[in-house]
Amino acid sequence: MRIGDIAVGRAGDKGDMLDLTLVAQDEAAYQLLSKALTTKAVAQMLNKVVPGPALRYDLPGLKALKFVMPEALLGGVYATLRPGLHWQKAAVWLLLDLDIEPKTLALSLSVDKAL
Repeated sequence: MRIGDIAVGRAGDKGDMLDLTLVAQDEAAYQLLSKALTTKAVAQMLNKVVPGPALRYDLPGLKALKFVMPEALLGGVYATLRPGLHWQKAAVWLLLDLDIEPKTLALSLSVDKAL
């Protein structure tokens, strides 16, 4: 199951930080996202396009997970070498397109690591 089937995403930036938020459609989806999307899994997935660690903030009242990547935009949005001002939208789509079935999530992360 794709994350985009059970949640919506929002992306933004502040200074040199990337901010990605996923909001689940219901409590069951939130629990599934909470379990599947560890900071390690998200950092590993996003390191394809975004350097550095991922921090996770749980917002259970909103059924949301917020991921902040503090080293994503070296020099800030206007000085970074990342193309375009809206590249962060591509980062949230990496998460929304991620398959989070336990077996396929583990497989896709191990394949990505091998690449």
